[in-house]
Amino acid sequence: MFMNSNLFEPGKSKAEKTFIQQAVKQNNRFDGRRSTECRDVELTFGSDWGTVAVSLGETKVLAQVSCDIGVPTIARPNEGKLILNVNINGVAFLDEVQSTYDQRFLTLNSLLERTFRTSRCLDMESMCIASELHVWCVRVDINVLNHDGNLYDASTIATLAALMHYRRPDVKFADDELHIYTEKEREYQPLLFLHYPVSVTYCIYKTSSQPIVDPTLLEENAADSVIVLSFNSYQELCTLNAGGSAPTNVRTIMQCARSAAKRSKALVDFIRKALGLHEAQRSRGSQYVPGLLSLVSETAQKVSFHKLMKDELGQERYTMEASQMEVDEQPPKEVELVAEDVDKVEIPKQEKETPMDDSTWLPEESTEATIPTPKPVKNKRNRNKANKKQQNQPTKKPQNDSDSEEETKPVL
Repeated sequence: MFMNSNLFEPGKSKAEKTFIQQAVKQNNRFDGRRSTECRDVELTFGSDWGTVAVSLGETKVLAQVSCDIGVPTIARPNEGKLILNVNINGVAFLDEVQSTYDQRFLTLNSLLERTFRTSRCLDMESMCIASELHVWCVRVDINVLNHDGNLYDASTIATLAALMHYRRPDVKFADDELHIYTEKEREYQPLLFLHYPVSVTYCIYKTSSQPIVDPTLLEENAADSVIVLSFNSYQELCTLNAGGSAPTNVRTIMQCARSAAKRSKALVDFIRKALGLHEAQRSRGSQYVPGLLSLVSETAQKVSFHKLMKDELGQERYTMEASQMEVDEQPPKEVELVAEDVDKVEIPKQEKETPMDDSTWLPEESTEATIPTPKPVKNKRNRNKANKKQQNQPTKKPQNDSDSEEETKPVL
């Protein structure tokens, strides 16, 4: 029996694609959000170190971090290892056809590898125990529980939160012996980071010039192009992944980059605040800390992005992300003044601008005396004649300021 993979995944049929594209053309979305509005992110930390559950709307991801002592590579004997493993067996419609499963798995795994390993977010040298002998091998297992679009952002948030939440045991290497301390002997040590990357996904349609952030599964499958931008908390670009059939200009990509940089910084701040609340809850001891079963069954208490960030920093900082791209598209309004009102308008005094000193970073300008302008030569014969004339011409001797060489010679 022939099985078409497009029929099993939502948003692949022609009717669904036409419906989504017409809605985007009218600046409407299926769930009522604006084009620049994101879904709420909810974090839940487990009792084990490095266990985090992330909910991005109906998309749910569970990340677990573990470590072991291994042998370093020959090329980098002083650095540890970071291994990322993605499991999407929990998505039902992807199990129907193997081709769809492999495509999702390879795309998601390669994106996570570029975001965390290639960008070197972890300090790998701090994970070295003994050079060329023993290093820490950190492994992150990402399990997809439900897929309702934007699986890339949910996976990167879960991976970053799990790595920041994880604590590894302390070790001692002396006299060719390796001793691992327990949690009672010494406190577990957190992982050291160089930067904190988070990805933001946009969808672009041919029917509309406005990109859509945080797409659902219907919007993601009906999109003509998908852009994934990864920024860290310093608003530096880590990875850029773009593909599709819709033409994208520089202005659209720059608008997405500005909005994604602010979104990534806000998400990193949210993860830090959520970790602070979890550590305070864990230090009290009397509060209930959820286990793995409660994380999957959704009975644990969750930390919401909208509630936590609105209470402390206010709503204006995060609504700026939604209005940033809309302001760029609106042209400035022209104000017409009547002749009677011209005299009433006060013109502010303009301060004198000091010229910028560009002598240090601009090259020196060449003058006509130093570099002569060559005359245009029409063909090869004229070039040869011009070269012969230059060779036959006598070289001029340098003149002194006072007299010529003949006058300065002494007469006997």
